[in-house]
Amino acid sequence: MKAACIKKIAIIFNLKKEGVKDDSCEEYDEIETIDALSKELRALAPYVFCIEQSKDLAKDILKVNPDFVFNLAEGIGAKRARESQVPCVLESLNIPYSGSDPIALGVTLDKYLTNIILKSAGIPVPYAFTAKDESQLRFLKSIFKHNKLFIIKPRWEGSSRGIFLNSIVSGYDELKKRAGFIFKKYKQPVLVEEFLENDEITVGVCGNHTPFILGMMRVAAKLKSGKPFLYSQENKRDWQTKIKYEPQGSIKKSVQKAIEKYAIEAFKALELRDVARIDFRLDCNNTPKIIDINPLPGLSPYYSDLPIVCELHGKNYSYLIRTILKEALKRNKFKLTQKMHSKKYIFCQKGQRRIHS
Repeated sequence: MKAACIKKIAIIFNLKKEGVKDDSCEEYDEIETIDALSKELRALAPYVFCIEQSKDLAKDILKVNPDFVFNLAEGIGAKRARESQVPCVLESLNIPYSGSDPIALGVTLDKYLTNIILKSAGIPVPYAFTAKDESQLRFLKSIFKHNKLFIIKPRWEGSSRGIFLNSIVSGYDELKKRAGFIFKKYKQPVLVEEFLENDEITVGVCGNHTPFILGMMRVAAKLKSGKPFLYSQENKRDWQTKIKYEPQGSIKKSVQKAIEKYAIEAFKALELRDVARIDFRLDCNNTPKIIDINPLPGLSPYYSDLPIVCELHGKNYSYLIRTILKEALKRNKFKLTQKMHSKKYIFCQKGQRRIHS
């Protein structure tokens, strides 16, 4: 069947709000990211439109009537199905889009469900427990007999929301205190996960029928503190002074090989599409175990992990965006038309704005 031509691409996203000091908008994008992405797409398609998710999303999409959507939207609210909101709207309108479908997005946001599925597929993951409220915590009193440290996380958050330097606990009293904080602030169950003290490594995966590795990097502290390293909110927000990103060559070949194997297996087991970033930590035997899967990886060319992975691997931002788009269009049986003069329109929650490109 002949591939259809594509002329109009829309980017759908959520913007960070000015003046918000907590981590409630941590997953959302800055306008600079949208500008950088739209610039790349305008080099590939005649018309590029930018749409911020709102209650009028369906109307804004229909005004544009795009051939294809590049989906960045993390969703509105705090429910565990929020990442599925935009894909569900797009599927109801029969508009193809980049990235994973609503089911895969819903499952992977829930860290406990992801852990169960990966474990059942034979992919190494940390020991993990969950508790819906304080009354269920009593069943976890005995876990410290088997493991020294655990990390306490919100069960369905991304971008390290709810993960701070004091999230690592070594006893039941600390667990109760940290879990109580999450119950109160995030209004969701906690994930109590075995903390793996060795290296943290993140890897990019792209493709569909035959997924492939974009590259990987080691994430470490710039300065040694004598404490276990944690890629926490504090460290991420001050990444230029606190974090060093080491290229793939800094990782042992045997570990690289294992990570590549497990990353591809996880991508397939969860039936992800087009692109994902998968985070690992090494246990005491240097076995890589998956601690998080992000099928909506950040795409800021300035600080997001996946673009940094590609840069360390000798691949620039243009390569990354073109590769993701190529895989998504191929899956949807599209092809790009020759570049024409383009103008960018942005639909935000406060109404329609036109921005000259």
